Amino acid sequence: MATLASLADILLDDATGPDLLHDTLDRYRDLLLSASGLDLGDEDSLHPYDTGHGMAIGATWAALCIDDELRTQRFVAGLHLAVSERLAQHPGPVHVLYAGTGPFATLALPLMTRFTPEQLQFTFLEINTVSYRAVRQLLRELDLEAYVQRVVQTDASTYAVEPTPAIDILLTETMQYSLIDEMQVSIALNLLAQLPPTALMVPERIELRLGLLEETPRQSLLEDLGELLVIDRASLKAYVRQADSTDFPTVRLSIPAEGGLLAIRTGITTYGPYNLADYESGLTNPDIIGRFPDEEGTPEYLDFTYQLDPTPFLRMRYPEATPAVSPAT
Repeated sequence: MATLASLADILLDDATGPDLLHDTLDRYRDLLLSASGLDLGDEDSLHPYDTGHGMAIGATWAALCIDDELRTQRFVAGLHLAVSERLAQHPGPVHVLYAGTGPFATLALPLMTRFTPEQLQFTFLEINTVSYRAVRQLLRELDLEAYVQRVVQTDASTYAVEPTPAIDILLTETMQYSLIDEMQVSIALNLLAQLPPTALMVPERIELRLGLLEETPRQSLLEDLGELLVIDRASLKAYVRQADSTDFPTVRLSIPAEGGLLAIRTGITTYGPYNLADYESGLTNPDIIGRFPDEEGTPEYLDFTYQLDPTPFLRMRYPEATPAVSPAT
């Protein structure tokens, strides 16, 4: 426990630099591998789980998410802030519903060194059998079972939340860049609808935006072209599932006549001041969708529709492109 506590001290220090963060997460990963007994090379650990409405990554890949360093640090820091704020409002325990723990429950364990079981409690949800078994063993080995009321093997996108105790915070990081393939949105939609109106979310905001990138090796943002999708409490509460479709409303954005390198950008606010911007995480690497003008020219606009079924994806549709105009001579 002392080792985990010392690692938590570094992860929760906003002044921690990249070299120390890298070394700390190496030590954290080694601790979790040892305690969980997870074999990263085992065939069963490598296989994803197809829910029929999106993918749950294999235990190995879920474990290796710890190596996405700023992602790990800022989710842990955001969760710590959310718990601290809720404790300031009432004495506890604060109850966190952690959906999609993977084999390590990486984002939760550091907080178990900062709060007592009387202050902080978790419910863990995990669909993958290998991850479910590993996280249960890890809790036993690290003597952290007092912090976890239940560990449930289930599909979090359909899970019925127990009526008591009331959930204070929903934590789920079950996503990829551009919110493709994995079930972040479906999980959040299902669980948030069952929670008290005062429940907090981590991450509290995910935003997809269309950007024009520089045609340079860095591919930095040249121009923001507008909002494609926002996932936060307000948008999830406003979402209405249609009888014949689970799509979100279509968004139409204009494209500059001169075209350029277009990309979907993912921005994440874990909680409060803790966020992830372009290139700070594998989750926020811009997703290049096209370079215009192409052989058909440049479209006047693009239509984007985020779908939940049959698998999460941001569909793109554009009209007949306008012919490319040759520079005046």
